[in-house]
Amino acid sequence: MKYFGRVFFIFLLLSAVTYSAMADGETHLIKYAEGMPGDKTLERAATMQVKIPVMCREWHIWWGAPVGVNPHIPRWQHWNNLNYYGQYDPQKTLEQLVPGTSWRRWIMSNGYPLLGPYDAAQPDIIRWQLETARNAGLECLHIHLWPSISDEGIDFTPLPVFEQILDTAAAMKYPVAVHDEIQFRRPPFKAQLLDNSIKRAAMLVKRYGGHPGWYKIDNMPVYYFQNWSAWLKPADMQTFFAEVEKQAGPVYWMVEQGDSDEVFRIPQVKAVLSHNNAWFLHVPPYGQNPHPWNDMIAHIEKAGKLARKYNKKYGVLIFAKFNQTHARKTMPGGGVIPADEGNFLLDSVEKSLQCKPDFLLLTQWNDFEECGFIEPAWDFDGFNGDPYRYCRIVAAMTGKKFTLAKLPDRNQLDPYIRFKLFGDSAPGDMGPVAHYPVINGTKLNMTWAPDGPPPTEVRLVQNELAVWQPEMYVYHPDQKLRLGNWSHLERNGELSGNRELRFYAPGLVATTPQIIWIGIKAFIPEGTQMTVNYRGPHEYFRIDSRWELRQVQLDKGFSWSLPDKSKYYWLPLYSAGFTGAEGDLLIRLGGKKEPIYLREIVLWAPWLKGADYKPESSLELKGVDITRPLVVVGYDKAGNAGQPLLISQDITSVKKQ
Repeated sequence: MKYFGRVFFIFLLLSAVTYSAMADGETHLIKYAEGMPGDKTLERAATMQVKIPVMCREWHIWWGAPVGVNPHIPRWQHWNNLNYYGQYDPQKTLEQLVPGTSWRRWIMSNGYPLLGPYDAAQPDIIRWQLETARNAGLECLHIHLWPSISDEGIDFTPLPVFEQILDTAAAMKYPVAVHDEIQFRRPPFKAQLLDNSIKRAAMLVKRYGGHPGWYKIDNMPVYYFQNWSAWLKPADMQTFFAEVEKQAGPVYWMVEQGDSDEVFRIPQVKAVLSHNNAWFLHVPPYGQNPHPWNDMIAHIEKAGKLARKYNKKYGVLIFAKFNQTHARKTMPGGGVIPADEGNFLLDSVEKSLQCKPDFLLLTQWNDFEECGFIEPAWDFDGFNGDPYRYCRIVAAMTGKKFTLAKLPDRNQLDPYIRFKLFGDSAPGDMGPVAHYPVINGTKLNMTWAPDGPPPTEVRLVQNELAVWQPEMYVYHPDQKLRLGNWSHLERNGELSGNRELRFYAPGLVATTPQIIWIGIKAFIPEGTQMTVNYRGPHEYFRIDSRWELRQVQLDKGFSWSLPDKSKYYWLPLYSAGFTGAEGDLLIRLGGKKEPIYLREIVLWAPWLKGADYKPESSLELKGVDITRPLVVVGYDKAGNAGQPLLISQDITSVKKQ
């Protein structure tokens, strides 16, 4: 027995160590410590020995996601539904996973972030991005800032995220530069007015220019100014730079613009970037092979000579790949420059080095809309099973060996991606994911995504759901969802004009914020919007310069068009914090404000009880009325609920068609 006890103790110890390794992501780090064997592109990169600085621009911090701890934008922002050549598919939204997976959402990209869609302000994601870029051999990242748009445009946004990055970069001794993309704030926005631009840039430099987290050259903060459309004329540009320096001190201005004698000779300009390989998109064969390399080199050499004439440093901007088919309407060639297994990047570097630039600037660090990203990802153009492939290529061409950064804290990541990254489940993760079930008589047939946590139980919830319908007028104490102002609603469910519906949910009050799913069946005429706000831990948040309330993003979730021209929506309320007081839910109209007809509201929460089943492929429905709403959901061994699936006669009848 003593021997058995020792063996059992060792088994428990090893199990604990193994679980800890999985929980910390060590298994992932070990698996991807090296690139894929026989990667010819990586071998080629290692022979290049690039000696000049290699930077990377367009570190986008505009990403908002209602996942992770305290997101700065608690809604989906910039992570858009799948569009293909600008055509939106309502069945491919952020809440609907790609069939067969338990981790991959439909997003508007032909690649997928290693971390899943993330909130850009999560502190450990910022740390991971900086550490990953540093390990890839990048001299620095150029963080993308933009002016506010709903006011005078004098402020940059989002400054809280910028400050977090500066402090993290300083602690790591890996400072970042600033990339000012004022380029896209054209009138009627006021941000491009010269006086407003001077005030905005001067305040930024004066407040943060001395921060050790801001990258400096010759002791001056590096400020990348984008002007490729020449929205700011040379005389105004010189005034802009001179006035900012008068107020805030010297700045290392990098200007991106076509070769221009008037611009390149501006005294304050320290470095210029001109022609780049994205030009291939606009000339035959429009991004496809064979690329007109000789013409591009001639343009680069011309700009380089002009830069040296005025004693400016000269850099070349290089796209590693490009694909906007999932973001915008088609253009000649489809808006695609193929990655060619990473060789397009290396070809571009080799051709650029012929022109003897002072530095290279890669683009784009994490732009998943245009799919030119360097940041680690899954399934991108050129993906060979190694999500770190482009970081590894950049490191190799600069003579370094890439090492992986420790994964971010799992509670700052999308719950859907955690099982894939960490290899096990922990409280707070996404539970088992099932495909939409099939009702066959009195049986419910279930199929589970094979790459996620397995279900330990399946729960059918019906009587415990919070259900509201217009005909539920007579008060009953068991009603979990109630309307506080019946005078604003006609008995047939009609809501019109400036009226609003103020719901409260005494049956769904929780001590901590929870993900609660809502189903809404409504007829909404074209041109009218139905806005659904809900109570959360911080109800107001900033997007650019405007305040927003917690809002149900109807276009991001499941929806079914019904024969009576109404729609049934089903999607999560992230971090819902119901108190049981009016305003738990608030429904108002926008746009034309023509009458809508509200038929039904259903709320499900993960703590609701129901009928529990063993996770078998076919479940016998007991005591279930299929004419009423029903929610089926799986739970894993850590107690996490999976994606809940709403079943109703309306939806099942549509899915059979």
